[in-house]
Order: sequence, then structure tokens, then C-alpha cells
Amino acid sequence: MANVETMNDKQRKSIQRTPRQRAEHQAIREAFRDCTGPRELIASGAAARLGLDVIYSPAGKLLKQLKASREAAGLTLADVSARCGMDQAALSRLENGPTSSPTLDTLWRYAAAVGKRLVLSVEDVPATRRAAPNAGRSTRKKTTAGKKTT
Repeated sequence: MANVETMNDKQRKSIQRTPRQRAEHQAIREAFRDCTGPRELIASGAAARLGLDVIYSPAGKLLKQLKASREAAGLTLADVSARCGMDQAALSRLENGPTSSPTLDTLWRYAAAVGKRLVLSVEDVPATRRAAPNAGRSTRKKTTAGKKTT
């Protein structure tokens, strides 16, 4: 058992941090230690104070906007449920809890029920590295499958 621990100690690489980075890291660890989980940390506002921008799904921001739209329109979850055919409990989980990944159909139905239109777009991603000289060309060689060579 001692050999395994010694081996692991040798394999670990030391991370060099500045005093400021160590203090930030310690503050985050202490905040997590006092919470029962990430949901509580986010709900309490501690995550935002620590500079942690945590969203459980890419649709998180969109769902916040849709909830605000529902509330601004004076609609209850029962109203939205009747309009889109989704269960009130499911709508509540969608608005308030971390969801795995709502489908586009769910988002479109919810948006339509609160008088909004869901618009999807595609944007260019800045290049992070140079393209290879043969980028876009297939480098796979032709095979002679099924042919025998003699």
C-alpha cells in the first residue's frame, strides 16, 4: 500500500500559483465546502460573487428570458400549460431547475405559448489555429478492396 501512495506522490505535478490565485482558489473551495452542492452555490449568489459563470445547459439563458417574458405577460404556468400542452410541473422544472437539455420542440412550444418566436442562427467561430496546407482534402488513399494482387 505504501508503494502505491509513494508512486502517486511522484506522479503528481506541482502547480505553481501566485498568491492571488491561491487566495481565489481557497475562496472557491471554502464556498463549496459550506454549500450542499452547486445548485445552492448558484442560488445563493456565491457563484456570481466568486466570478463563476455557471449555467447547467446552453439553454439556461434562453429559459431565463422565456420565464421573464411569461411573467411580464402576466401568464401563469397553468396558462402556458394550456397553450403548449406541457405539464405544469415540467414547465416549472424547465424554468427553475437545471435541465439536461430541452429539445428544440420544447423550446419552440414554450416560446410560442408566451408570445415569442424562437430564432436560431449560426455564427462564425474565430480560428484558433492555422489550417493545415491540405485542409479540406481527403488524405485517405484508395484501397483495392476485393481485388487480389498476384
